[in-house]
Amino acid sequence: MSPLRVSSTRIADDAESMHSAGYFVDALGRLLLDLSAEVPESVEKILNGYTIGGIAAGLRIIGTDLMARGDDLNALLSKPDSKREAK
Repeated sequence: MSPLRVSSTRIADDAESMHSAGYFVDALGRLLLDLSAEVPESVEKILNGYTIGGIAAGLRIIGTDLMARGDDLNALLSKPDSKREAK
Protein backbone atom coordinates (compact mmCIF):
# COMPACT_ATOMS: atom_id res chain seq x y z
CA MET A 1 0.00 0.00 0.00
CA SER A 2 1.51 3.34 -1.03
CA PRO A 3 1.27 6.44 1.14
CA LEU A 4 -1.34 9.00 0.22
CA ARG A 5 0.15 12.00 -1.54
CA VAL A 6 -1.58 15.32 -1.09
CA SER A 7 -0.48 18.57 -2.68
CA SER A 8 0.83 21.33 -0.46
CA THR A 9 -1.85 23.63 -1.91
CA ARG A 10 -4.55 21.25 -0.71
CA ILE A 11 -2.94 21.02 2.72
CA ALA A 12 -2.71 24.83 2.92
CA ASP A 13 -6.38 25.13 1.98
CA ASP A 14 -7.29 22.54 4.61
CA ALA A 15 -5.22 24.40 7.21
CA GLU A 16 -7.04 27.64 6.40
CA SER A 17 -10.40 25.87 6.60
CA MET A 18 -9.38 24.35 9.94
CA HIS A 19 -8.46 27.78 11.26
CA SER A 20 -11.71 29.31 9.99
CA ALA A 21 -13.78 26.52 11.55
CA GLY A 22 -11.98 27.06 14.82
CA TYR A 23 -12.63 30.78 14.65
CA PHE A 24 -16.33 30.12 14.07
CA VAL A 25 -16.62 27.63 16.94
CA ASP A 26 -14.68 29.89 19.32
CA ALA A 27 -16.82 32.90 18.37
CA LEU A 28 -19.99 30.86 18.94
CA GLY A 29 -18.79 29.90 22.41
CA ARG A 30 -17.98 33.53 23.21
CA LEU A 31 -21.39 34.61 21.93
CA LEU A 32 -23.12 32.17 24.25
CA LEU A 33 -21.11 33.43 27.21
CA ASP A 34 -21.77 37.07 26.30
CA LEU A 35 -25.50 36.46 25.90
CA SER A 36 -25.71 34.68 29.22
CA ALA A 37 -23.89 37.58 30.88
CA GLU A 38 -25.94 40.34 29.21
CA VAL A 39 -29.43 38.84 29.35
CA PRO A 40 -29.25 35.93 31.78
CA GLU A 41 -33.00 35.76 32.27
CA SER A 42 -33.58 35.19 28.55
CA VAL A 43 -30.91 32.52 28.32
CA GLU A 44 -32.14 30.83 31.50
CA LYS A 45 -35.55 30.32 29.84
CA ILE A 46 -33.86 28.05 27.30
CA LEU A 47 -30.79 26.68 29.09
CA ASN A 48 -29.64 26.73 32.68
CA GLY A 49 -26.32 28.34 33.59
CA TYR A 50 -24.54 25.02 33.99
CA THR A 51 -25.55 23.85 30.52
CA ILE A 52 -24.78 27.10 28.74
CA GLY A 53 -21.43 27.36 30.53
CA GLY A 54 -20.48 23.81 29.61
CA ILE A 55 -21.47 24.23 25.97
CA ALA A 56 -19.61 27.54 25.70
CA ALA A 57 -16.50 26.14 27.40
CA GLY A 58 -16.45 23.12 25.09
CA LEU A 59 -16.92 25.24 21.99
CA ARG A 60 -14.12 27.57 23.04
CA ILE A 61 -11.71 24.69 23.71
CA ILE A 62 -12.48 23.05 20.37
CA GLY A 63 -12.36 26.38 18.53
CA THR A 64 -9.06 27.43 20.06
CA ASP A 65 -7.54 24.02 19.31
CA LEU A 66 -8.68 24.11 15.68
CA MET A 67 -7.30 27.61 15.19
CA ALA A 68 -3.96 26.66 16.74
CA ARG A 69 -3.69 23.49 14.66
CA GLY A 70 -4.50 25.40 11.48
CA ASP A 71 -1.85 28.00 12.33
CA ASP A 72 0.70 25.28 13.16
CA LEU A 73 0.01 23.52 9.88
CA ASN A 74 0.41 26.75 7.92
CA ALA A 75 3.69 27.44 9.75
CA LEU A 76 4.92 23.95 8.94
CA LEU A 77 4.05 24.40 5.29
CA SER A 78 5.86 27.73 5.08
CA LYS A 79 9.15 26.34 6.46
CA PRO A 80 10.26 24.51 3.29
CA ASP A 81 9.48 27.60 1.21
CA SER A 82 11.70 29.79 3.37
CA LYS A 83 14.52 27.21 3.26
CA ARG A 84 14.37 27.10 -0.55
CA GLU A 85 14.38 30.90 -0.73
CA ALA A 86 17.45 31.07 1.52
CA LYS A 87 19.48 28.91 -0.90
